[in-house]
Amino acid sequence: MSWMPITDSFESVAGVASAPLLALSALEWQVVGLAIREAGRGGGIVVSTRWRRLVSILTGRETVRPLADPRLETLRSFVCAARNGHRLAERLATKLIDLGFSRDQVSAVRMLAAR
Repeated sequence: MSWMPITDSFESVAGVASAPLLALSALEWQVVGLAIREAGRGGGIVVSTRWRRLVSILTGRETVRPLADPRLETLRSFVCAARNGHRLAERLATKLIDLGFSRDQVSAVRMLAAR
């Protein structure tokens, strides 16, 4: 058996690159979990400040506030929209790809959100 160095790339022994990595970062997974919980409570879509204030005054219930990172906020909104069957999910999927997520990652998150 010959010694083979461990590399950061996911290449097979023949030197052919394997399928794209579907992994999300730990923070991205936390956002997905948060979004699934929010969608389960019937929320998740961020509303404007005026509407948020009005809902808070009328119901005493605090609405969802956007995350500071636009990439993570788009991921959260996508999961909530996909989980609730909202038409906005398609536009958000395109935006996620524009923000650097792969099509495979978006597809995997969509399947998880639909469960």
